[in-house]
Amino acid sequence: MGAVTLAHAYYALAAFLLLAGWLIVTDAAVLRTFRRSKGATAVLALVAIAWFAWWLLNIPEADLAGLPRTPVIVGFVGFSLLTFVYMPDFLSVRALAVIMLFLARHALDAGYRQLPQSLLAASVSYGVLVLFGFWWACSPPVFCRQCDWVLATDGRRKVVGGLSLLLAAACVVQSFRLS
Repeated sequence: MGAVTLAHAYYALAAFLLLAGWLIVTDAAVLRTFRRSKGATAVLALVAIAWFAWWLLNIPEADLAGLPRTPVIVGFVGFSLLTFVYMPDFLSVRALAVIMLFLARHALDAGYRQLPQSLLAASVSYGVLVLFGFWWACSPPVFCRQCDWVLATDGRRKVVGGLSLLLAAACVVQSFRLS
């Protein structure tokens, strides 16, 4: 697998947080329609499936517990594609949560044993990506309620969106220090 540097992890975290902050601050309609959007579902689910299939393709043989790689990948991709048929409701939210967890994994891997430079990456990864990723994957309606709550007032939008933008700026600054 290609090694992700800590600077790359910060860039990825910053991009994710900038997008989230911008969508929240601008009260983007996509936050209200995203939950059941077929387009968002297709894009995010296919990205999550491809990312995990790529990961399966590149993990060491020992991590597959002696299973043949090709059937594992084909089985995973096949069953994942069946979610479009058998579990389409809120699949966009679930796919977003999976992508958040993958991003957190790469950020944490990049920062492993690099304290204090990786403290911000670990905090954002655990505090935002892992917490909300698991929460939204387990219960997508929570995402809907949280979006509705944040978007209900202008003050909440500015605080939550501003916090996301502030975290993104901190990630960018930290990435420049590491580059």
